[in-house]
Amino acid sequence: MKREREAAIVSRANGLAAEIRWLLGLSLSAILLFPESSAPADVSQGAQIAATCASCHDPTGGGQGIPPIAALDEQTIVKAMLAFRASESPSLVMHAVALSLGDDELAATARYLADRANAGRQP
Repeated sequence: MKREREAAIVSRANGLAAEIRWLLGLSLSAILLFPESSAPADVSQGAQIAATCASCHDPTGGGQGIPPIAALDEQTIVKAMLAFRASESPSLVMHAVALSLGDDELAATARYLADRANAGRQP
């Protein structure tokens, strides 16, 4: 029983590590696709990170059980991410993403997504 539990934990950790590597690779791609010089720093930073978010959170809302974020306001996004960071909401992937973002990055991303939603555009 103990070996099975340890094997399950190792398997889950390996899966999480693979997902984090994938997210980091996707983040690097977003940075290369949206260079900072093309927009003010805050908007550019928010756009780069939001591009990563959109890879899982389908902007049209038709995802695989992953909730859409395109219509959320800034405070809702920040509150949700802080809950993931504090492990108050159950998602290992979102916990890792929230931990990887600084407060300024989180704020820039939430502001960018909310501004896009207010303008009726997708991330």
